[in-house]
Amino acid sequence: MKRTNIQKFSYTLILLSLFFANQVFAQEKSEVKKVNFGYSLNPTVKSKKKENTNKTSAKKEEKGKTSKEEKNKTIAQKTIELAKKAKKESLPPTEKYTVGAGDVLFISLLNGPSNSAKYYTVLDDGTIDYPLAGELVSVSNLTTDEIEEYLREKIKLYKNPEVSVKVREHTSHKINVLGLVEKPGAKYLQRDAIPLFVIKAEAIVSPEADKVTIKRKSSEIESHSLKEKTNDDLLIFPGDIIEFEKSKKPVMEQNKFYYIGGSVNKVGRMDFYEGITLTQAIFASGGLKDQNTKKVILRRKNKKGLLKSKSYDLKDIMKGKKPDPVLQEGDIIEVE
Repeated sequence: MKRTNIQKFSYTLILLSLFFANQVFAQEKSEVKKVNFGYSLNPTVKSKKKENTNKTSAKKEEKGKTSKEEKNKTIAQKTIELAKKAKKESLPPTEKYTVGAGDVLFISLLNGPSNSAKYYTVLDDGTIDYPLAGELVSVSNLTTDEIEEYLREKIKLYKNPEVSVKVREHTSHKINVLGLVEKPGAKYLQRDAIPLFVIKAEAIVSPEADKVTIKRKSSEIESHSLKEKTNDDLLIFPGDIIEFEKSKKPVMEQNKFYYIGGSVNKVGRMDFYEGITLTQAIFASGGLKDQNTKKVILRRKNKKGLLKSKSYDLKDIMKGKKPDPVLQEGDIIEVE
């Protein structure tokens, strides 16, 4: 009986031991699952390969998206460039200025150091040495807006550089003005072309000038009448030479005359000049033959073409007692 009780107790201990062992094993298994979030502690190679494949696919998609964005950006940039080029070409030469050799530019970086603002002379090959661009920059035949945009692309030292370009000396757009003007010499255009009336105003053309001759840079020569107001809109371009002149009249109109006869040393037709007087005309004819000559008759046509005569006392005129009459073209003088 006693032995039977001992055996029962032993069996009970064994069963309790197995029960507790089973509980510990189950707890360890549960903790492993919790730490690995339900995944195996040793994932298979196949699963890793699948994960790598997903990453590669994602990278390809991202690369493709970036490439597409860059392509769209390039297309947009080219569209903007074409639009700007079309706008530039559509502008008349009187509304734009394209930079050329010899011009002096003032370039400043608005979001850079204060000492970045400097003057740059355009070299003979059309370039400027702008250090921030990292190389010689070609600016010939570009507007200041185009130069600003070009430099913004070239400057890498500053993020989103704000560039300002101004023309300080317009050396490449030189013209020469000659002839009947108060201010002849070299002039510098601040546009690719300006109308003739601007040149006339600046050079102050003489009232005597009635013709303008323009020698183009291409050596072509043009002549225009200043009396025609439409010619005021003629365009003057860099390299032109402009000369204001007085037209030469035909021979019959070029020379004017008066006629003299009687007691003078030289009779006949004499050259007439504006402002010539009676006594001057007599002296121009060699003077009097007889110094005692006193009476002079002056004959002149009226508006109807009829001759009207008037007598003058030469001695009174010579003594300053009477005014010395001014002659007109075609007058006839008879010295008695």
